[in-house]
Amino acid sequence: MRSVLNALTILEALSARQPIGVSELARAVALPKSSVQRTLRTLDEAGWAESSGASGGGWRLTRKVFRIGMSGSTAATLPDAARRHLTQLRDTYRETVHLTIPDGDHIIVIDRVDGTNSLRTFLEIGTQAPIVSSAGGRAILAQLPPEVTEELLRDPVTVHTATTITDRKSVREQVEQARRRGYATNEGEWREGIAAVAAPIVVPGGDVLGAVSLSMPVGRYRTLDLPTVSDDVRAACARIAESVAYRL
Repeated sequence: MRSVLNALTILEALSARQPIGVSELARAVALPKSSVQRTLRTLDEAGWAESSGASGGGWRLTRKVFRIGMSGSTAATLPDAARRHLTQLRDTYRETVHLTIPDGDHIIVIDRVDGTNSLRTFLEIGTQAPIVSSAGGRAILAQLPPEVTEELLRDPVTVHTATTITDRKSVREQVEQARRRGYATNEGEWREGIAAVAAPIVVPGGDVLGAVSLSMPVGRYRTLDLPTVSDDVRAACARIAESVAYRL
């Protein structure tokens, strides 16, 4: 029983800190390094965790954890409810559309409809993005209770590119702007040269389930008619929210 509890503790710590080395993980969970190593090997064999090996990037969870976590939750119904609307948005703009849900200080990609342009963006299902530096994350932050949003904005912002906004006041202004406009943007702040327009999926009662983002190279983003595009993304989110509410 103790080994099961240790494994669950290690899984939780990996989720919050990945990628992470064995020594640092052992300190985080207050367990002997040898015990953590044994548990990680077992999790690796079972397909729950993996090491980047020679690259020195440490241990991380696999997508198996993501798939199991999705089952039985409201998020499990979200891709089915959203797929048609994501596809319509892709067909209108030929750009990649991502469907994301919140997960602590990150968002997770749970579905994607690939763009049809020869040069297009791509994120694997299960990819995590920072909630403060991504368009989808900011769209979600703008809809969360103020105390939750403030908690998520307290920690220093990780620098991802040369244009990442790290000043907390500026980040708060971005979130407040997203709250007023009903959509959020990101111009190369998380991935170099990639921009996005996103809106939140808010069901009756005010709960935010996730966000839809239209993602593209920065060059094409700068030619957008942003008011029109944002209206279309917001409309897609409203239709998804209606579909989800019908299925609940």
